Amino acid sequence: MMNSGQILIVSDDAEFVRAVSARLRAQEFPPAITALTLNICEQANPAGYALIVVGPMRNLSDVSAVLSLRLDSAVCAVGDLESLAAVRTRYADWLLLPEYPGWTDVLVSMAREVLRRTAAEGRARDAERLTVSQQRLGILGRSLMEARPGMVNALTSLLGNADLILLSDEPIPRECREQVRTIHTMALRLKEIVHRLSSVESEMELSERKSQVETRELREIPIADASKV
Repeated sequence: MMNSGQILIVSDDAEFVRAVSARLRAQEFPPAITALTLNICEQANPAGYALIVVGPMRNLSDVSAVLSLRLDSAVCAVGDLESLAAVRTRYADWLLLPEYPGWTDVLVSMAREVLRRTAAEGRARDAERLTVSQQRLGILGRSLMEARPGMVNALTSLLGNADLILLSDEPIPRECREQVRTIHTMALRLKEIVHRLSSVESEMELSERKSQVETRELREIPIADASKV
């Protein structure tokens, strides 16, 4: 099985492109394949591919064109031993594949490994971003929980003073009384939000305790079964 991914074939040999494409597409989950000639590849941006297959290099005259390419992805160069040796002097990190019998099978194995590694790296980056996001949310949540008592006290004081003003027999301009009512209403809404935060915290604590209990029960099951044998 081959992981999905992007593979670019750079070649001026139509038969080579057909052979590589057919072998890769024969997989259970074939990758997306793009083919470009050497000239077009020099003008286009070959970035973003999991693997770039370059070839065939069957004599040293083919090497000069390949050496002019600027490829940052994982690259597999296919060709004869002499040509590949010349490429090695320039690109030590390229994967080199001699055109001996069965080379397409080896290419598939190499492509599978590159795609697997690329997918694993992508998952690792996603997990890292998720971890950072969760850490930020955790910090925000802890900050809100720590600030909650002070917010409750401030809102209670605000509501109490607003009630005193509204219930007072002292003459208050109508506009000021309306503004105090608005302050009172907004303070009540804020208090409801704070109470919802308290409810969320309680639900999270309950969920965490439930998860711990389930994990502990799962760990105890194999021990109990083993004792019955």
